[in-house]
Amino acid sequence: MNIKISLAGDLGSGKSTVGKILAEEYGAQLYSTGTIQRKIATEMGMTTLQLNQYMETHPEIDGKIDDGLRALEKEPLDLIIDSRMAWHFVPSSFSVYMMADAHISAERIMNAGRESEPFASVEEAVRSVSDRRKSEMLRYSHLYGVNIKDMENYVYVIDTSYVDPQTVADHISAHYKLFAAGKTFDRYEICPARLLPCGREEGEPAVFEKEGFWYIGGGEREIARRIAQGEKLIACKRAEEGDVSACTPQLVRAWEERTGVRVAKTPFER
Repeated sequence: MNIKISLAGDLGSGKSTVGKILAEEYGAQLYSTGTIQRKIATEMGMTTLQLNQYMETHPEIDGKIDDGLRALEKEPLDLIIDSRMAWHFVPSSFSVYMMADAHISAERIMNAGRESEPFASVEEAVRSVSDRRKSEMLRYSHLYGVNIKDMENYVYVIDTSYVDPQTVADHISAHYKLFAAGKTFDRYEICPARLLPCGREEGEPAVFEKEGFWYIGGGEREIARRIAQGEKLIACKRAEEGDVSACTPQLVRAWEERTGVRVAKTPFER
């Protein structure tokens, strides 16, 4: 059976870098629609945001790119596919969503120094990344009736905010091998610094997202134990969205003292 791993995710989450690492590890070909789009943008004298907005009313560009993706499903090749829509067009692939904090994503994009992504500041990059994501979500919803931000579309979701690309690649590879062997695993792995406590001590580790923040929906005792063991990524199930009023500044401070991890971002001033 051919190896097919598809990488979708947030802009600036490290898909290009991790894709190269995985391609080398597996001796696979790397197929990147992001590279194709950036080349088109440069040729048309546009930024990637401008190209995304242009594509909202010019679906022929998406059609050309997506036809190439569709063909990969039957290709007898080992492939690492860096594409927002590969999970949809190459359904046999091990589909991964790589997420990252918006400011970290913006810093990574700025540091990459791409001609099609020129920004004067991190704040400008954050706004552009947000606008590009909205444009992509609108376009793919209109064209294919899908929500690319619905994490349940993917076999495995990994938070790349505070881990290096090699660690991310190692985790993806380990989970791919479990997937290929028909074994089960928790869908989500989240960096401890992004987890917000809600006082739910019992049960298995579970999380839910609300307005860009990741809250613990269960298993705080077990999560704290894993953090104490030095785990850089916490494996979790998806919880139903719950009441977040219990996540107070006092509770977050107590959690930080308990785990030794400073929560990177909170929904309130500190």
